[in-house]
Amino acid sequence: MYKKIGILALIISSSLFAEETTKEKDYGVRLNESTITTERYEETPVIETAKNITVITSEEIERRGYRNVEDALKVVPGLFLTDGSFSMRGQTPKIADKTLVVLVDGVPQNGMDNRQYDLDFIPIEQVEKIEVVPAGGAIMYGGNATAGVINIITKDNENKKYWGNVGVEGGSYDYRKYKLNYGMNLTDRLDAEVNYSTSDKKGYREGEKKDLDFIQVGTNYKLDDGKLGFKYSHNKKVGNDRIKGITKQQYIENRRYNKEAGRLGTDEQDKYILTFDKKLTDNLEFSSVVEYRERDYKYKYPSEISYDKKNNLYFTPAYVKRIRNTESFYLNSQLKYNYLDNSHLILGGDYSKAKVKEKSFSTTTTKKPSSSNDIGKKSPYFASNTNIDFKAIGGYILNKYSYNNFIFTQGIRVEKNEFDEDKKAFDSEGKIDSKETGRTKDSPINTNYELTANYLFDEDTSVFFSYNRVKRSPSLTEFSSWWDEKSPKKDPQTVDTLELGTKTLIENIYLAGSIFYIAGDKEIMYDSEKPMEGNSFYNLNGKTERIGLELASEQYFDKLTLRENFTYMHNEITDGPYKGNEIPGVSKIMYSFGATYEPFSNLIFNIDTIYHGKSYVSGDFYNRASKADDYMVTNLSARYNFNNGLSVYGGINNLFNEQYCDYISVSTSENASKPSNIKYSSAPERNYYIGMEYKF
Repeated sequence: MYKKIGILALIISSSLFAEETTKEKDYGVRLNESTITTERYEETPVIETAKNITVITSEEIERRGYRNVEDALKVVPGLFLTDGSFSMRGQTPKIADKTLVVLVDGVPQNGMDNRQYDLDFIPIEQVEKIEVVPAGGAIMYGGNATAGVINIITKDNENKKYWGNVGVEGGSYDYRKYKLNYGMNLTDRLDAEVNYSTSDKKGYREGEKKDLDFIQVGTNYKLDDGKLGFKYSHNKKVGNDRIKGITKQQYIENRRYNKEAGRLGTDEQDKYILTFDKKLTDNLEFSSVVEYRERDYKYKYPSEISYDKKNNLYFTPAYVKRIRNTESFYLNSQLKYNYLDNSHLILGGDYSKAKVKEKSFSTTTTKKPSSSNDIGKKSPYFASNTNIDFKAIGGYILNKYSYNNFIFTQGIRVEKNEFDEDKKAFDSEGKIDSKETGRTKDSPINTNYELTANYLFDEDTSVFFSYNRVKRSPSLTEFSSWWDEKSPKKDPQTVDTLELGTKTLIENIYLAGSIFYIAGDKEIMYDSEKPMEGNSFYNLNGKTERIGLELASEQYFDKLTLRENFTYMHNEITDGPYKGNEIPGVSKIMYSFGATYEPFSNLIFNIDTIYHGKSYVSGDFYNRASKADDYMVTNLSARYNFNNGLSVYGGINNLFNEQYCDYISVSTSENASKPSNIKYSSAPERNYYIGMEYKF
């Protein structure tokens, strides 16, 4: 702890001796950084957006040593990583990734079959900037953006004849990565680009691994007052997920212990994306994007069989193998009409459909073997064959009206989802299981609203207010794995968000902050009491409340930039059987601070420290277990850029070797106080990396 305090003191003292500067230097870049998430057309300055938006540029990504999108997002206020996915403003683990839409150039990356996104499929070297918008995007992207959106904009090198980079990285846990990107302008109107990267890594836990392959080819053709673009990408990921947590005793004895490496999954996706933007008249613009995606996903669990002493049974997970094939189509089109100075009306619509075919295989539950030779034997059988058709259609209107120093927006969206599931299930003898076999349909209609007001005091200060109501129906995965006994109806969840905030620049200090109130009703939850029975999603019988404060600041000096982020959140279940309890898995306090220092030209040092406060473990709705410990992690990096385009870099993650868990869960909420029911997922200890890159 003293070392951590010492580093903070060093950063502060450095700022005191930093060379004084004046406001003539462009410190206003943070306020004037342009964003496109909320409208997708022409870019809007941050100061004019009525959201507590965070923008991370490619320059900041490089200077701060972020090696992937996940690293860059960890320091965003209100956003925290848990169990492999990000939660925004207190969304519960296991559900958080279904309430946050991740976009790449305006195209949702969330799969229609599970509404999950995979940041591993987004190479950081292709990123121009990242926009994080809490409580934004639900008008344009629907109920899946309940918590907000993360829009990743890729690089555009239209002013160069040739461009590209080649690089290699290596590090702890046998990590290796190779990347190659090359692009060129074929004519004044036509360009083409190829991107390739591959990496493999052994995980921190024993037996864990993750191998990634990515290739993308794309081209853009410039039209008169417009552009036509096409991209094809192929992604492949082979790795372990749903790695089992370990007991407290196992955690103490060996944090890397992993008797079963979790299920080994292979995820392959092919994406075809066509974009079209055209200015039709002086006041009218059209924009459209189409994506066709094929996904093949399969996994299998390890062959070992566990022994239940209480019931004298040997057993494996309910599903030992699953094969899922998904074909999906997405279309979003918009018309924008500019009717006054800095005022416009957007009329848009989108259409989605997906066809999912899934086969699952299970094993029989075996009585205690008569001899040791029988241990580990199992009888696999074809458990089910499921076909799901999903369709969604939405329409929206978004109006922006400017009057003097005021900017007002109003938005409404109506969307209809259609689910059609046909499932045929079998028992271990090959007979049809009538309880699980059948056809289920549902077609909910939801309406979302948004109102915002933004007042510009001057070019450096604004204050904003926003309100939105978002309804989200169960996703395709939630629909097909619904816990009917607990929630007979598949009700949509309703979330109302009120927010008041400000952004300002005072001399060389940037400040942004907001206070927010989030009221939830019938939130869709995941119950860890039934993790292997398949039917684990349900509506929470009660209401929730989140009251929060987000603060962000940066201080700019000649060679030094300091930054701090702070989030406080009161979270509570205000109605129902868990009334008065805190929402499990959500910390009340999170903060980060960091510094980027360039002692002389081309040499850059960076340090980031992230703190997460205590919280009840995931799944402990009764608040019966002890809270998970807080933790603080510090990362250090350095980079040197040669004048010929060559760069070398390296870093140390978890500098002070903090031993912590990024996810702790309870297997049964009613018996959460029993230590054996609490499972720990160990986070990596101190680790290292080094890399080299050449840009041209």
